[in-house]
This record gives sequence, structure tokens and C-alpha cells, in this order.
Amino acid sequence: MTLQKELKKMKASDLIALKLSKYTDFVFSGQGGSVVHICDSIYKRKDIKLIPSQNEQGASLAADAYTRTSGKLGVVVTTSGPGTINALQGLACSYYDSIPALYFSGAPVLGALKKNKNLRQLGFQEMEMQEIVKSFTKYSVRIVDVKKIYYEIEKCIFLARNGRPGPCLIDLPDDIQRMETSEEEQEIFEPKNTKPTLESDKIIDSIKMIQESKRPLFVIGNGVKISKVEKDLEKLLKKTGIPYAPTWAALDMFRTEDPKNIGTFGVYATRYGNFIIQNSDLLIVLGSRLNTSLIGSNAKLFAPNAKKILVDIDPAELEEENGLKIDLKINCDVRDFIESLNNKELKWEANQEWYNKIKELKTKYPIVKEEYFNQKKTVNPYVFFDTLSNYTQDNDIIIPDASANLVWTYQAYKVTKKQKIFTSLNHSPMGYSVAAAIGASLGAKNNNIIAIIGDGSMQMNIQELENIKSLKLPIKVFMINNKGYGMVKQTIDTWLDGNYVGCDEKSGLSLPDFQKVTRSYGIECVEINNNNDLKEKIEFTLNYKGPILCDVKLDPGEKIIPKVKAGSSIHKMLPELDEKEISSNMIKL
Repeated sequence: MTLQKELKKMKASDLIALKLSKYTDFVFSGQGGSVVHICDSIYKRKDIKLIPSQNEQGASLAADAYTRTSGKLGVVVTTSGPGTINALQGLACSYYDSIPALYFSGAPVLGALKKNKNLRQLGFQEMEMQEIVKSFTKYSVRIVDVKKIYYEIEKCIFLARNGRPGPCLIDLPDDIQRMETSEEEQEIFEPKNTKPTLESDKIIDSIKMIQESKRPLFVIGNGVKISKVEKDLEKLLKKTGIPYAPTWAALDMFRTEDPKNIGTFGVYATRYGNFIIQNSDLLIVLGSRLNTSLIGSNAKLFAPNAKKILVDIDPAELEEENGLKIDLKINCDVRDFIESLNNKELKWEANQEWYNKIKELKTKYPIVKEEYFNQKKTVNPYVFFDTLSNYTQDNDIIIPDASANLVWTYQAYKVTKKQKIFTSLNHSPMGYSVAAAIGASLGAKNNNIIAIIGDGSMQMNIQELENIKSLKLPIKVFMINNKGYGMVKQTIDTWLDGNYVGCDEKSGLSLPDFQKVTRSYGIECVEINNNNDLKEKIEFTLNYKGPILCDVKLDPGEKIIPKVKAGSSIHKMLPELDEKEISSNMIKL
């Protein structure tokens, strides 16, 4: 098709496909009566490929991961009603982790859309999807005028990528897709810059607070990645010599063994990281919303002796709804703040006592203990993740799932290489990683994709193994098999004295033979039964030429160690230390 022909009248769905081809290489879809035209138009183009899912949830999760790995726009097309409802899982993942995405929800023809709000439904599978998703999209709209297609697509893409990113949704009636239109008659969206301005006095105040502090820490959040300011941050850390604490979203930016990296902190993290946070006197928080998984359930007990600077592009994050008092609130792009500090005269007098304390605590409380290696009958999860990190390569992409395997990854995996580690951190649905691995593999074709998932989560999107097979994607799946919902069991142990309900075979949860199921999809399997098998089987799995599932057998009683006791300050983790030892780890003021 020549450009001259494309400028002439065409079917609206062809125009949409043309527009999308400028922003992405793939569209992830379901099928259905109200999207057959847009799917057909995308399918006919050579510069964009339609990826049908086995379930629309899989399409939405794949699109989320595609954006994270490629930097291009994740696009999802689903039919009205049940099709789009299935895709809401990925939409929520993108919204709560600030990932740009564009969703098209098919709708009945204009004449079958209800006008009376009290009428439940007029058209077949009719739902007011643009209204339903308002609380977890940046913008949602129903197109009722064919001349506004370009306007709404351009508006959605602008909003999805600017400010605090997130997904947008267009509800698209079936007959609108079939109408004739052209580029010339399309309304054009004119974007307006709404980026907040960094106030100069806030920089002056920040510098003063940093220079007066003895035990400062930078807390590195996802906002740093969103702003693509990693190199400037590296310059700032080197310039100041100030230690830093990466949140899970930023873990893969830094080497675990860097002396100035204090490790992860929070409810499910490292004991040493939590002690260090609690000993600080200043936290400079860059693009992290400091949710309860980081600060604990009692905000007053989090870093009680530390002043706190919070830098965030979203003004709502500065309103202290989490209960944490912020001493200096700065509403701006993290990039502007970091660049300003780099351009200013900023000298923090290095405190050797602070450095020594960090080193002492990291040495004193290792996550992977020597005794774990002596476990004989089954695999120890901490040993598994420690060993896995020895065999992965530069540029590998590691995608853990939800629940215990997620925590074990972020606790025990050693970051030593240039790798990407991500998952849906804030929405955190079970079943994310296998479906997401498809989008990651398409978005980063030259990288090894490693999905890590629990056996309980595997059932959520196991159907996407068929897509992995049919697309010939060499994805490596490590299934952490503890015969049920291990993290739920640990929660029940804490609150309900181990009275399990619906979380293992004895309490009513039935799980299949995953190796048989996986092989039925035409995918190879291997299993790891104990610590002695780890090196050989991990190496075999990672070097296998096609897709493969590795079944990692754990004792069903394995727990996350350590973790914060509910209601406690984050340095009081289970298993509990005696008060004398806790006191010895705290710097006396």
C-alpha cells in the first residue's frame, strides 16, 4: 500500500492500524464480534503483528511486559464485555506500576448503546467500559464520531507517556470501525505541557539538609527508571558518596555487593537493610511512594529519627495518606531534581562511622545462611536463587511472579550483571510471569527470558504455554513447587494458628501434575529435587534451545525468612532477636 493511497478514504479500522504501526510492533489481542474489523486491519499490515492470546488476561500481561522491555507502547485489543473484563488484570498492573499502555475495547454499534443509565443492557455484551476503568486508567473515552479517532489515540498516547505514566482506554463501537474516513478529516490533538516546575528554594533546602546530616540515605524508587535518569543518578551517588537503598523496582540498577548499597528494606526484605534504614537521620526519597510493604503497618515507627525529603511527580503522593510525616515535599520530575543537585555545589562530609555500620550489619545478617546449603531432601529457596544468580548472563531478563517466589527473588538473587528484573509489584496478580514472558520475549528478542512462578500461580495463566510453544519463544520457566500457597500458609500461621483453608491439598486446594500438563503443550520439562541437583539442572535449563519448564521441588513448609512482625517497626523481624541484640545494632544518638 503506497502512502498516496493511505491518505485517501479508508475504513476507520485501517486508519487505526496505520496509526498504531507508528508506535508499536505488536498488538496483543483477544477475538470477538466487536473487534473483528480492527483485528483484520492489523493482521493485514506487514509493519505490525497481531498476537492472539489464549485468554485476554494473557494478552494484557504480555503487553505490560512488552512496554517494560522494548520501551514501545503496549497495545491491547479486546472484544466488548467479557473480553475486556478478562484484560483488566494487565490494565491494573500497568496503572499501579506506572506503565504506558493503550487499550481498545470493542463495543456494540452506536444504535445498540443504551442512553438510559438505569437500563442494564441494550446491545449484546454491552458494558460501559470507559466508565468502569476510570479509577485505574489515566484517561478513558468512548469514540462516537469517526472524525475523532486520531484525536483520541494521540491524546491517549500523550497522557500514557507523560507525567506519571499509565494506561488509557478507548471504547470503540463496531460500526465506527467500519465507517469510511481519511487522515485529512481527522481532528488533531494538541498536547499541553503540564510538567510541574522544580522550585529553586526546595533545592536549597535539600542541599542544606543533606550537608547537615550524618547518616543520610538515598531511597531509589521506580520514578528514577520512569524518568530514564539512571546515569545522572550514578553521577550523583559518586559525587556525594551517600549510601543508597533500592526499592524492588530499582534493584536491578545496582550491584548487590556494592558497599554503599544497603540492600532492600521493608516487610519482606533484609534484616540488615531494615536496621540501616532505622539508623538513618535523613532519607532522600526519589520517586517511591513508600507503601506499607516498605515502611510497615505503623508509619510512626519507620525511620523515626530521620528527616524525610520526598521527590515525586505525582502531587497526590505528597499528601501523607500513608501516615508518614514528610519534612520536605518536592513535586517535580525526579530527573529535574537529580540534575539540579548535580549542577549545584553539594558536599556531604563522608562519615566513616556510617560506612562501617553499614558494612557491619550486611556482614552480620546474611540472607543466604551457610546452614541452608546442608538441606538434603528438598531444595532450599534461598540457595536456589543464590545459585541461579551465578548462572544467569548479562542482559538476561528475570520476571518473578507473585507471593513467596517474588520475595525470595528480591531477597536472595545477587545482582552482579547488566540485567533487567521486574514484575507487577503493586497490583501483583498471581500468574503474571508466564504471560508477561511472552511480551518480554517479543520486546527483547535478543535477550534470554526467565520466568519464575509458584505452582499455585501457574494455574492462573497456564494456557499461555500454548502461545509460547506456537510462537517458538525460548522462554525458561522455573516453577517453585511447594505444593500450594506457601505465603498464604505463612500468613495463616501468624494469624490463625495454622488453620489452613484452601491453600494446600489437605485444606481443599487441588493442583495438577504440572510436568504432564506442560508436556501436553509440547514443552520440555526437567525437575530439581534437592540442593545437589541445582547447578547441573539450572545450567541445563538456561542452555536449552527451546522453551522449557524446570520444576523446583521445595519442602511445603518453607518460609520467608526474615519478615516483619505485623504492627512492629521494620527492624523487629521474625524470627525475633532479643532486645539486647537489637539495641546493639542501633546507633546511640
